[in-house]
Amino acid sequence: MDMGKGADMSWEDIQNEFDIMNRMSCRPVGLQKVPGNHIFDEDQSVKWNREQVELNNKKYQSEVARLNTEKNKARDSVYNLIIEKIQYEVGHRLSRKKAEAIWNRAYEDGHSFGFYEIRCRLSDLIDLAITLLGGDK
Repeated sequence: MDMGKGADMSWEDIQNEFDIMNRMSCRPVGLQKVPGNHIFDEDQSVKWNREQVELNNKKYQSEVARLNTEKNKARDSVYNLIIEKIQYEVGHRLSRKKAEAIWNRAYEDGHSFGFYEIRCRLSDLIDLAITLLGGDK
């Protein structure tokens, strides 16, 4: 079974990636959406100002979309690291689907208290999975 990058990372490194992703903003810097009646230049025509509003708001929406895409890519990347790390720690050729179930439960139980709490829940669930999959000893 080929282990991904997440298997080689520490939980601290994965948490750092998670925190970086969570801090990513989807609000453009130096750009803001303006109302339809906004006046960029009083010396220009109403038509010119309307065109500027439209151009500005298109740029703004385009940048919001780009930032959302970047954050989604980062989230998917961190999610894959987490799933790979769970699969590696549990061993026993744990399927991706089962690793996702472990993550989803830990996230559901702990996310409102931050990543540290998710990791505590994850640790308990990984230990349980190892025990259950280890067979009778």
